[in-house]
Amino acid sequence: MDTEELIVIKYQLSIPGPTECDPEVLNELNRPSIPHYGNLWMDYYLETLQKLQKVYQTENSVFIMPSSGSGALDATMASLNGKKGLILNNGTFGERLYEIASHYLKEITVIKKDPGEWFLIEEVEKYLKKNRYDLLAVVHGETSTGMVNHLEELSKLCAKKDVLFVVDAISSLGGVELSVDKLGIDFCVSASQKALGSVPGLSTIAISAKGWERMASESDIPGWYLNLRTWQRYEKEWGDWHPFPITLPVHLFFALHKALDQIFEEGLEQRWTRHKRITEMLCTALEQEGISLFIKNKEFLLPTVTSAVLPGERTSEGLQTYLKEEYGILVAGGVGPLRKKVFRIGHMAYSAQEHLIKRVIAGIKAFMKI
Repeated sequence: MDTEELIVIKYQLSIPGPTECDPEVLNELNRPSIPHYGNLWMDYYLETLQKLQKVYQTENSVFIMPSSGSGALDATMASLNGKKGLILNNGTFGERLYEIASHYLKEITVIKKDPGEWFLIEEVEKYLKKNRYDLLAVVHGETSTGMVNHLEELSKLCAKKDVLFVVDAISSLGGVELSVDKLGIDFCVSASQKALGSVPGLSTIAISAKGWERMASESDIPGWYLNLRTWQRYEKEWGDWHPFPITLPVHLFFALHKALDQIFEEGLEQRWTRHKRITEMLCTALEQEGISLFIKNKEFLLPTVTSAVLPGERTSEGLQTYLKEEYGILVAGGVGPLRKKVFRIGHMAYSAQEHLIKRVIAGIKAFMKI
């Protein structure tokens, strides 16, 4: 592939991220630049945070950091340096959560399941009864398998045992029902390029009062940038004109602000319903073609990403190539241990529209006839 193809050809992104963006979101990148501080910026910045709070459904403090979602997870675990954690791992991104935590936490216990296997709440409770943990961490939307890990019962356990609840909502926030305050989530991480519907480059974190109370001190947290106490200090000391420690990429904020506006124009609950409807449409079509869903129990289907297994000798690489060359559609293969086993279709934010998912379905049907 040459550089010209990357720049000129427009593919339909039906991958787990980044998502397709509404043209109005992309147009925000063409706005004139402004300083990332002072009166001109502050009203806009604070309004963006308020909109983000509404998506998180929280009164907790929220931060937007220039980084990938993994960067915000790193900042979260770094800021819990020296704690004892229970990590739930049933996929590639559960494994990543453990890898990040292992650099900072004093002691880690992992409840590891096969990809796509859900956690039995009784088993998790046994671990919490047997040992004293400072935090429990889980991936809400495991995109490596297309599985949603339900949070309600885990939330109750964390409250009962007075354990910090850390949630990776990178692939779910904005596309899957989630209320930080109702669930008592203490650290909830997401990113701009997934179900929020914006371009890559920004991560988001919602932090509870309990999270701040139990966080390590600034000097005990490794590093400066991925240190939530650093961000808290600048918010307090420079709050009237520059409440963050670094230069912000203002154009990425412009795009995110517009994407958040679009969420509320549609309605948050209506958006969740749309993602469920598109998932059901896609899964029904796949099964009609003899393609197996990787997640067998539909109660655990992730409304933003579907993972499936082709029958016979057909391969995910073959499907990816066919859809790209014949339809201009990009879908993803598997990752980690599922790299050669599954293909994955992203249907979040702008990508979760009937006319776009129907193109994907049409392409898959044509591939199955070859």
